[in-house]
Amino acid sequence: MMSGRFAPLAKLGKCLPALSFLLIAGCSTTPAAPPSPPDPVKAIARTLSIIRSATPTQPRVLRVLFYGQSISAPAWTDPALARLREAYPNVIFDARNMALGGFDAVRLERNAERDIAEFTPDLIVFHVYGDHRAYERIIQLFRSKTAADIIVQTDHVTTAVEPICDEGIHLRWSPPPGCTGHIRFKQAKWEDFMSRTWVPTMAAKYDLAMEPRRDRWDAYLKARNLPIKALIADMPHPNERGWKLMAGLFTTWFESLVARSDGKTPTSPAVTTLAPPAPGTTQRYTFEGNRFELVAAGALNGKLRVTVDGKAPQDLDGCWLTSRVSRLPNVPDWPALAQVRIDPSYHKEDNWTATVTHLDPKQESFDFTLTSRLAGPDGAGKASEPFTSPSGRIAIDPQDWILAYGVVKSGKGVPEGYQLHWSRYFMCGDQAAVAFPRGGIEQRHLIATGLPNGRHEVEMTVAADAPKIAEIRAYRPPLVN
Repeated sequence: MMSGRFAPLAKLGKCLPALSFLLIAGCSTTPAAPPSPPDPVKAIARTLSIIRSATPTQPRVLRVLFYGQSISAPAWTDPALARLREAYPNVIFDARNMALGGFDAVRLERNAERDIAEFTPDLIVFHVYGDHRAYERIIQLFRSKTAADIIVQTDHVTTAVEPICDEGIHLRWSPPPGCTGHIRFKQAKWEDFMSRTWVPTMAAKYDLAMEPRRDRWDAYLKARNLPIKALIADMPHPNERGWKLMAGLFTTWFESLVARSDGKTPTSPAVTTLAPPAPGTTQRYTFEGNRFELVAAGALNGKLRVTVDGKAPQDLDGCWLTSRVSRLPNVPDWPALAQVRIDPSYHKEDNWTATVTHLDPKQESFDFTLTSRLAGPDGAGKASEPFTSPSGRIAIDPQDWILAYGVVKSGKGVPEGYQLHWSRYFMCGDQAAVAFPRGGIEQRHLIATGLPNGRHEVEMTVAADAPKIAEIRAYRPPLVN
């Protein structure tokens, strides 16, 4: 997984005086430091501005998504949120944890685009193990589909922390500390490559805030002369004390950023605020981005007439979302399919049932039939083959079936005739209201989402008796793919 990463060959020039024989130990170069991550205060400036501007009379809402696998568990995210709510009582942390335990970066990538479309956050807190290339593709999804601030977290300590290896070709035989190999070296431990080279590189490349969990966890152990296993239950999961530490490391680091911020650091142009229309009037807006929403004091369904690029929201592909597939009974945290592709032009609320039969013991091979609630039977397929339904509405990639992985994880399979379900629904319009402590609500009304990331025109007529609209927000992801 780490092959192909070479230090610049120019380094070899430093070693030419010692070229009498390649096996001579010595002739080394100073390890190349990874790129420095950006100042986290600047990287999550919008998040910090929301927190610093919140007051008892003008509370603010911050939507937070925790995403990853089992290390992004509620075991630490719930107490961390409780601490932040106590520290910042004027901020409503509208948070969701959509982590999928046991899904490494490759598997998580197959879910990420759908998941972030369901809950488009102001802030993403992300950690995952696995393939570094898939890790980067997930970051690219975040940056191309959302305008969120992003915090990436390095690994906690499960094995001794090593020095950073200056990977590549060097004219020496014996590997320096932290390295493995001869002449061509690479980082000996994957955790140190990811946490001390790859994640900082991603943070620098995509303007992410990096929480230095690994370094601070290691410092905690050393300061108390604790063995690594003192904070670990079943590898790599922390025990109760470890989860508590994980929450504390995050909140103290995050609170330090809030303290350093004055709330006035220029924020990314990814989120633009526009003046709301007056009740009973028609206004036209032009914006750059992929998402357009109103922030109001109440429900706006039935109080607006809107078109986006001449289309009603019901006619926009991005306003229609596919749910996660129903969970496996033997591994309840996992969907039975990582994803299902539905024809984007299918603008109807519908749900589907897939019934699996002829399961082999490992549940790698089986048949399935598909039924739509609206249209009835829609074809049959095999798990090992790409499937497109006769209607053309449903597509399933063989790699997205999770049944066999569920057998590996749990030692049990699903029963013959097992049924899994998913749905299609309209997601634009009023979103769930968020209540303020002293009364009143904030209700986001989604006009459009999932648009091509470019220029769009909106025409909006607001009823005279509509609830007050505080602002309009246009979201422009910084990465155009």
